[in-house]
Amino acid sequence: MSLFDKLFKSDKEDKTKEQGFDKLSKKDWTSFNELFEHHAALSFEKQLLFGEVIGDNSWQFDMNTGTISFGSELSFPVQVIGSLSFNDSSWMWGWANTQSGIPNDLLLQSHQLKTLGEDKQVEELIDPHFTVDQNFEHKVGMIACGLFNAKSYYCANYGQGTLVVTIESDDIAPIDRDRVEPIMTKFPQLISSMELNHKNTFINYLIDRSFKVKLSENKVEGLRLGKSVVADFDEQDRLTNLNGNL
Repeated sequence: MSLFDKLFKSDKEDKTKEQGFDKLSKKDWTSFNELFEHHAALSFEKQLLFGEVIGDNSWQFDMNTGTISFGSELSFPVQVIGSLSFNDSSWMWGWANTQSGIPNDLLLQSHQLKTLGEDKQVEELIDPHFTVDQNFEHKVGMIACGLFNAKSYYCANYGQGTLVVTIESDDIAPIDRDRVEPIMTKFPQLISSMELNHKNTFINYLIDRSFKVKLSENKVEGLRLGKSVVADFDEQDRLTNLNGNL
């Protein structure tokens, strides 16, 4: 067999392997939970990486400079999304918290989420102050992190509640999409800590990580750079098995 034949055969085999895989786009969303599932997984991975950056350092928010600091050396620009009160488990959007004197330039993303909610008629993004379930602040942080392509989000516990901010800085490394191994550990961590549709979230995760995707009734397969992941789901879209050829 000639070198040309070998190269041609290799190319043909690669195309055969990719048969049935497509570059998918995210479906339109109509609810808060669907929007959350669009962005949960990659935002969760970003937040875990950010946790490694800041370590155990305590935080300090400077409203005048629009930054949040961790220890004496780490300082990052933020956008204020909103806050959770521990007293009554209520959420208040940053744009609605007029008594705190938050500068308008720190509320740009919060206002954009409100506008998006008005366009889509999503009550959770429009209602200024309301009672929420557990982990709502993290859901909001993940949504904002994903929508605005932030490096991370952070839930800053101030004793009586939690301030939710997004963080953007060139000092924070972006997700390395060429490393597919984190999917195998990060996704199980996410679904063990948050209530969401496993299958929809996994599909969106693969799209965010630039995978080609192949869908069947109870299976989602992803392919990128010759590496593959396969996830099986039950009739309720719950993950039952996750394997990878890495």
